[in-house]
Amino acid sequence: MSVIYFICAGSACVVLLAFGFLRAAAYGIRRQGRRERPLPADTGIVLGAYTDGYRPSDPLVARLRAALHLYRHGYVRVLIVSGGRGEDETVAESSSMKRFLILNGVPPEVILEDRRSRDTWENLRNSMSLMQTYHLKTAVIITSDYHLPRALAVARQLGMNATGYAAWSTQRELRTAYREVLARIKYTVTGQAAI
Repeated sequence: MSVIYFICAGSACVVLLAFGFLRAAAYGIRRQGRRERPLPADTGIVLGAYTDGYRPSDPLVARLRAALHLYRHGYVRVLIVSGGRGEDETVAESSSMKRFLILNGVPPEVILEDRRSRDTWENLRNSMSLMQTYHLKTAVIITSDYHLPRALAVARQLGMNATGYAAWSTQRELRTAYREVLARIKYTVTGQAAI
C-alpha cells in the first residue's frame, strides 16, 4: 500500500512540475513577444487565426487592430494578410482579414493576400514569395504576443529581414499560449525555427 502511495504521489508531483513549467514558459513567451519593437518596413505581415465566415475571432481582431495601428502611423505601406481556409472555416482567413482592413479604411490596393498557408512556416514562406514579387525588402510580422517569438524564429530561419509587433493576448488565450510552448519545441527540434 505504501509503495502505491509513493508512486501516486510521485506521479502527481511530476504532473504538477510539468504544468508549472508549461505555465511559466507560456508567460515567458508572452512577455518576450510583448518586448518586440517594430522598425519601419515596406510591409506588415498579418498572420491568420480562426475566422467564423467573415467574422474574425478575438485574437485575429487584435492582430488586425495592431496592423491598422502600424499602417496608420506609417510604419508599413503595404499589408500582407496570410492564412488559408481551415477545415472548420468557410472562407480563407486572409479573405476575412482583407475585408476587415478595407472596412476600417485601408485601400484594397495596398493589401496582398496569401490564401494557401496552413501554418506559421507556410505563412512566412508564402509571404516572402509575395515580398519578392512586389519588391518588398523589409517586414514587420504582426501576430499574437505568444506567437511572435516563434514567428520571428521562423523568419530568421527563412532569411527574412523582419521585426515584430505583438497583439496583446487576453487571459482567456492562455491555453493557446500553452500550445505555443509545445509548437516552439516542435519547430526547434524539426529545424523549422532558428533559436
